[in-house]
Amino acid sequence: MTYIFKTANYELNDLPEILTNMREQYGDIVKMRIGRDYVVYIFDPDYTKTVLQLPYKEFFAYQLDLPEVLTKRAGLPKSLTLMEGKEWKELRKPAQEKMLRPAVVASYGPLIEQVTDDFIDILKRKKTIDDLQMTLSNYTTESVAMLCFNRRLGSIASEEPAEIAKCISEFFTLFQKSRIMPFKTFKYFKTPLYKQAEMVRLRIQNIVEKELKAQLDVLNELKKENQLDDYLQKDPNFMYSLLADSRMTLGKITSIVTTLFNAGIDSTANSMLFALSDLAFHQEKQQKLYQEIRTVVGDGKHLTKDYLAQMPFLKACIKESQRLTFPVMTGPARFMEWDTVVGGFTIPRKTLVNPDMAAMVKDERFFPKAKEYIPERWLRNVNDDITKGQEFPFAFKPFGFGPRGCIGQRFAEIEMQIGITKIIQNFEISMPPGVSEIKTVHRTFTSPAQKVTLQIHDRNRI
Repeated sequence: MTYIFKTANYELNDLPEILTNMREQYGDIVKMRIGRDYVVYIFDPDYTKTVLQLPYKEFFAYQLDLPEVLTKRAGLPKSLTLMEGKEWKELRKPAQEKMLRPAVVASYGPLIEQVTDDFIDILKRKKTIDDLQMTLSNYTTESVAMLCFNRRLGSIASEEPAEIAKCISEFFTLFQKSRIMPFKTFKYFKTPLYKQAEMVRLRIQNIVEKELKAQLDVLNELKKENQLDDYLQKDPNFMYSLLADSRMTLGKITSIVTTLFNAGIDSTANSMLFALSDLAFHQEKQQKLYQEIRTVVGDGKHLTKDYLAQMPFLKACIKESQRLTFPVMTGPARFMEWDTVVGGFTIPRKTLVNPDMAAMVKDERFFPKAKEYIPERWLRNVNDDITKGQEFPFAFKPFGFGPRGCIGQRFAEIEMQIGITKIIQNFEISMPPGVSEIKTVHRTFTSPAQKVTLQIHDRNRI
């Protein structure tokens, strides 16, 4: 069945509701035309498993017209997201070795904890966080900067959005507008939207290149003074690990770092926002998490990887919030590399197939009591029908799946775990009176539609 999504009548934010209606009307596989492009949407975990587990050979990239045009016109290093084939494999492999191995990522825990401890000290001087999204965005900016540059940007103490976070948010908004344009005139002319996007993207590039140069200067100076080995023994250094890799060039390093900033600030900040909001709305779950933290960590201030490994309810709370408010509009899309039969239909090669996980995780067939916040559904050894969702792992892949999954997944997970643990360990959090829900909007990543305020009470003073 083919449905035409007419952009004159709808906005992109209407798409989730339209997709839900299509599934109810026509079943678990729907072909839809958005603008001039065709997309196949699927709403079944088994169909999703078939698509995502197909072997890769060419690693087709999701077509992102505006970033692709910008990269070519402005002469920018191509991001990992835009690459495919041999080019993609040559950059993804070394980046993956340094970003997705659990032991490597765990070594950055102490750096994130340093940022988080300073963040907590700042929050202790407040009774409310007036703009939770901006505050968390500044926190994730500082954390990603520590990973990439081994230095602090000073964003967590600011009452204004960090410049790079503001630029990335603005670029995502423009990118979202570009996606539903029926005629992408920016591909042929420098339209007002293109000019604005180019200006913002170049600002992001300038910030990244400036910070990379500063870190490179530090490393070169230490090498000159024979102090580099001592410096590297104190903390892990992501930048040096990339520079020391013979497969990497400065252009490739710039590409990886830019990708990490673009994907790691907004997405992680928003996931933390919804996790904290859900805990604020559900005081009994917040108390249960606090008790887990007290049992595992006690009065200790240092969070080791062993402590984090002993907190299943913490991870369950994060997963349940990501289920209730899925981080992206639908799920990890994939271009088919072969003609493939899915759900009785032959899907031709180079067709874009998009599993709608945002719909699947709200589907009672796979997640009983789907509208309720029940972190326990993710725990093992819980004899309850509510854990049925664990039987459908391909309904819930918030970081994507397979070779083209999110390269910063491990770092984002440990960042959220440390940040949320420290906040709940130190504060009792609640929503302002009269606030019962948080409306969302899709700006590449699912975001709050309005400013979110969070009330915080220092547990040591209660």
